Order: sequence, then structure tokens, then C-alpha cells
Amino acid sequence: MKIAVFGAGGVGGYFGGLLAHAGHEVCFVARGDHLAALQSRGLQVKSVHGDFSVQPVGATDDPASVGAVDYVIVAVKHYGLTAAAAGVAELVGPQTAVVPLLNGIDAHEILEGQVPGRALVGGLCSVVSMIESPGVIRQESPFRSIVVGELDHQRSDRVERLIQAWQDCGAQATQAEDIHVALWNKFIFIASFGGVGSLTRAKAGEIQAVPETQALIVEASREVEAVARAEGVQLAADAAARAVEFFDSLGPTTTSSMQRDVAAGAMFELEAFSGTIVRRGQKNGVPTPVHRTIYALLLPAMKRAMKGE
Repeated sequence: MKIAVFGAGGVGGYFGGLLAHAGHEVCFVARGDHLAALQSRGLQVKSVHGDFSVQPVGATDDPASVGAVDYVIVAVKHYGLTAAAAGVAELVGPQTAVVPLLNGIDAHEILEGQVPGRALVGGLCSVVSMIESPGVIRQESPFRSIVVGELDHQRSDRVERLIQAWQDCGAQATQAEDIHVALWNKFIFIASFGGVGSLTRAKAGEIQAVPETQALIVEASREVEAVARAEGVQLAADAAARAVEFFDSLGPTTTSSMQRDVAAGAMFELEAFSGTIVRRGQKNGVPTPVHRTIYALLLPAMKRAMKGE
């Protein structure tokens, strides 16, 4: 299969790297020092599931030079998706499937303005992975799961082919019966842990050990569940409880990607997380006091990051 990975950070570098290591024709769309390292030294992955490297590796900052591919894996940060959409469109041909592996619940909606609707599918992943240094990805979670599904709830061969390729690499990949449910199930967890963790600067084990802070995870999760139900998403009755249970299973040193970005003074996905929950809550008449507080308290840091301070 011919695959373009738009964004070669922790998610794209790891899951795209698996496919490249397995022999698929993969080209990474990257930039800066990371791109230069990929072009000169290839990709190195340090993983709890086994280290590997890919050399040489296709890498460019010009998606138009790649042309149409079978699959585009979109793995940029949510706040960079609007700017990336035109570049993603350069990779789309008549048979291309575009698979966002982003945090949040609306990547396909953002891409619709530039990418033909027939090309879009829904996708999400769960993994702890990051750029350790230019050209080097460090993946440190026992879980490395991917869920992909057609937006119209139909099963398809194009999704199954990609899922099978990742399964052959050892990833826990599945085709969703309802990708919208899957997206919101992850969103309940990641938006709540990301927000509370970013405010407290605490690792998962520290939050779990403080009942008052753990209670915020529970309340934040219930707010997201309520918004999803108001949006018509057919979640299971215990969706928020399952998200909290997953949080409780995390290793004590686990942090969210948003928390790490906040700590580094970098741009972070506040609008994709609590911002989205607050806005959709307002639209549907659902109170979201925890996420409204998270949003208000983190917004100054977001504005500083946007100014490059």
C-alpha cells in the first residue's frame, strides 16, 4: 500500500513507522529539524514493544510532490488541522481514504472544506508516544490501539485493509461499528484527564491518590457524556464510568499530551477539548461547570503560547 503520513510526531511517527517497517510504501510529511533528521538518518523508534528503525525513509515538506496515495494518515495536532487541510488534499486521488488520528471529535468536519467527503473516514488512537529528539520516536505505553470506521456506519474493505496492515504489525486495530461513539468514548477520557492534569501539573498516580482531584475527573467525564447524549450520540449507559475506570488503570507516571505541551509552554489543544465541550454544551443547554473552569483557567497560558512567549 502507498501511504502518506501527514505529521510525523508521536502518533504519526509511531503508527506510520510500523507500516514503513513492515514494508509498505510510506512517506512522512514533516518539517524542521525532525524532517531533516528523517531525510538524513531515517526514522528510529524506541518502543516498549521493541525498538526498530527505517532507513531510508520517505520524508518531505511538500505533499504535492508525493501525489495521490491509497491512504493519508493525518496526525497533526488539532489546532494545526485547518492549516494542514490544503496539504492533505494534495494527497487525495479517486481511491484515497483520509484517516484522521487526532484528539477531539470533529477532525472530519474540519477537513470537509478541503477534502472530498467520499475520502473521509473517522479514526482515533490511544498511545503514549512522543518525539524524543529529531528523527527519534519514543513509545512507552503497553496500549497502542487504533479504531477506524466509515462515517456512515457501514463496514468497508478500504478500512479493513488498513486495519489488517496495522494488526500485522502488532497494533490493536479494529473497525468500528459506530466511529462516532468510539470518538466520544475516547473524548470523555482524554478531555477530562488532559484538562485536570494540565491544571494540576500532576501525573495520573498523584491525581488518583487525592480524592478531591479524582472527583474532578469523574465530574468532568460526566459533563462530556451529557454533551454527547445531547448531540444524539448513542453512548453506552456507563460511558463516563468506563472512562474513569480506564483513567484509574493508568500507570502512576502517565501524563497526557496536552499536559506535556502546557508544561513546555507550547501550543496545546484547549479549544479541541474543554473549548469544544463548553461550546457544544451551550448550544445544547447542557451545563459544563468543570470544563468551563478548566477552559477559563488555561486560556491565559494558551494565549501566551500563541504569541510565542
